[in-house]
Amino acid sequence: MQRRMMLLVVVAAVLLAAGNAVVGTWQVVSDSPGGEQYTWTLVVKDEGGKLSGTLTGGPGQFPLIEPKLEGDTFTCKVTVDEVTYAIQSKITGSKFDGTWKGPGSQGTIKGSKQS
Repeated sequence: MQRRMMLLVVVAAVLLAAGNAVVGTWQVVSDSPGGEQYTWTLVVKDEGGKLSGTLTGGPGQFPLIEPKLEGDTFTCKVTVDEVTYAIQSKITGSKFDGTWKGPGSQGTIKGSKQS
């Protein structure tokens, strides 16, 4: 009985860790259609099974809207200067590789996990 309980605890811990691959601090760089690059710090948290976080860069700090991790795909939205942008990225280990889209513009966003 104790072995079964211990096994259940270990399996649950592994599943929780795997389900939270996006949780942590990421350094990411976004490219704009005009060729400019912007450096950001993306912080993703797990608050009782619900993701939250912020995107911080030159223009300020912005809360993540509707952050989700489905499989290896992370999505969220961020509103900067009253404009909402959608981010979609594939998470592979410590790599973040995706795109951002806003009204009339889009670009890439890539980076790596810091912690």
